[in-house]
Amino acid sequence: MRDQEAIKAVRIVLTAYTASFRVPPFVGHQLTLPVPPLSTIFGLISAAAGRWVMPEEVEWLAYRCTFEGKANDLEAIYTVKRPKPDQPARFVTRNIIQREFLVLPRLTLYLPTEWEPAFHRPRYALLLGRTQDVASVVSISQAELIPVNSGMVSGVLLPFELVARNNVSAWLQKLPIAFTDEPIRKPVRMHLFGVVDCHRSASLENGDGWLVKDADGETVLLLYRKEWMLHGERTLSEVW
Repeated sequence: MRDQEAIKAVRIVLTAYTASFRVPPFVGHQLTLPVPPLSTIFGLISAAAGRWVMPEEVEWLAYRCTFEGKANDLEAIYTVKRPKPDQPARFVTRNIIQREFLVLPRLTLYLPTEWEPAFHRPRYALLLGRTQDVASVVSISQAELIPVNSGMVSGVLLPFELVARNNVSAWLQKLPIAFTDEPIRKPVRMHLFGVVDCHRSASLENGDGWLVKDADGETVLLLYRKEWMLHGERTLSEVW
């Protein structure tokens, strides 16, 4: 392993009463992921900046999500239909579904320092999932991320290649990296992840250039770089 310099970052901590990150295959009973997908992170950055932010604008990002517990609620879903784009929507039907959510979530987000001003005065509400999952920024501070090759991780999403290389037991889900800003949104890219929630941990002995540690503690994170987020590729300098 060759030495790499620490990465200057801004550490943004967000909390909420609830969070819900719907597991894509489930519709009738909506289970939640214990860790938000990358698309949710880009939604947060976009809300803070007041415009649609795509992966090509963010050189890298890292994050970890914790929560106190899970609970279930009954939710009314109203279906509406718009016959034509220029016609008003009309009510069609109402259904009751079970929805799982996280209780007292805490998201610690690391970004390049140029994104700090956006989170001091967010343009729109910051959400950890649905419109009722309103989050607030509780702290913004400077941080250094130190590249490491191994460590214990929790509350993170592991790209499948790391899951396979380290023989990690994880909940596999194919999740979006980001969505386009079209009226009918499309995923920029999908990738298979291993979900490791905060109440368990996984040991990674071969980080393959993915891992960084917060210099202020022992938290080990995944660093998602722009080229990988856009194309699933990494440069030789990122693999060490």
